[in-house]
Amino acid sequence: MAMRAAVLSVLLAVVRGQDLFLANDLKLSNDVNRSADVVAKGSPWDELRALLQGWEFTSNYAVVVGDKHGHLFKYEGGNFTLGKQIPTGSTSKWPSAMMFAGLVNDGSIGSLDDKLSKYLTWWTKDPKDLRSMVTFRMLLSFTSGFGDGNPGEEANTRQAREWRRANKPADQQNASWPKLPDVLACNLLVGDIMKCAQSIYSSVKLVGTPGKVWSYNSNHLQLAAAVAVAASGLDIQQVISKYLLVPYGMSKSSYPGKCPEFAAGLITTGYDYENFLSNILNRTTLQKSIMDASEEDSTPFLEGYSLYGHYGFGHFLMCFDSFGGFTDECKGAHSHMDPGAFGFIPIIDRKYGYYVAMVAAELPPTGSYPLSGIPEYLAVAIKKHTDVIMSGASVPSGEQSTHSPAFLSLSISDVNYCLNCVLHPKSCL
Repeated sequence: MAMRAAVLSVLLAVVRGQDLFLANDLKLSNDVNRSADVVAKGSPWDELRALLQGWEFTSNYAVVVGDKHGHLFKYEGGNFTLGKQIPTGSTSKWPSAMMFAGLVNDGSIGSLDDKLSKYLTWWTKDPKDLRSMVTFRMLLSFTSGFGDGNPGEEANTRQAREWRRANKPADQQNASWPKLPDVLACNLLVGDIMKCAQSIYSSVKLVGTPGKVWSYNSNHLQLAAAVAVAASGLDIQQVISKYLLVPYGMSKSSYPGKCPEFAAGLITTGYDYENFLSNILNRTTLQKSIMDASEEDSTPFLEGYSLYGHYGFGHFLMCFDSFGGFTDECKGAHSHMDPGAFGFIPIIDRKYGYYVAMVAAELPPTGSYPLSGIPEYLAVAIKKHTDVIMSGASVPSGEQSTHSPAFLSLSISDVNYCLNCVLHPKSCL
């Protein structure tokens, strides 16, 4: 009976939220106007805050929302703050891709459609070799053909684990996120960007014709890093500073090491990543043609079930857990996301003009890895509320805390998954 009562308490917290209010601990940034943290009592943000406080599955996370004018809302739970430096896993991919796109923006790389052989002297020009077809655009959109990795392989979610069971041998089903070739050249501490790229070039097989296949792995961005170094004449840390940290206001962020892993190695804070999202939302740094290209559907050839959606430059065109594939509804939503293995879920919504980020690091010391699949369900649920608020729709008092159809997002299966990870964490490793 005690267990049943505990379960019912958790379910009620998810469905109804709790009648609580937490005053903001206002933290300012030089880059994004965050004075709107303090909102008038009775605003729709109050109800969302109460729901977040009632989320019983996880507690050490933060949520931030903003629009083209700046910061609108934040929530910090447990011992977690937006100023905490954390690893991001695959949430690194979006900033990495936009960083490398910056070299096209300033002309260091002539065009997104330049072939890699233009910048890497050792890259084949032989038309009989499919590698000769690879362009810089294909690297940023993960369509270069260089294999190792598939949709859903990197995330600790129910959908990802089910995908692995259906598609991977039993001895490979517990892999976390796609890794670089296990060679010294790609070692974080003693590796070398150019030698790492050469090892990928020589040892990783193409899985299909470049531009017509998609593979979710670290290889594409490591190759892009080599092109960036060759084209700019800078070392890799200078590239990171010039094309990401400085223009996007990410002063507390880094890709550590001599040979960083650009698909999973970003260390950042919620505030720094908010600066990145604000910049992307407002198209502040890159010219319109590059921004438009980054958000185009680069994988229209993908068919069937969608775990996260189709792909742009380092991020998904959001279509979460869709059995109908990339639907017209998903296309019309114009939303973009870059989920990370530890629960960091940033989203930009072009339809209503805002960004929202679920900021978490579910691994010690800031969290627990068995819980790392839960935040994306909360992020999707939060987006339902944020859509309604940002659309300007009238939200009657108390409606967000009910089972109003506008805010429904979790199925019984979803709730069971989250609860199972809390009660039986070993089953979610």
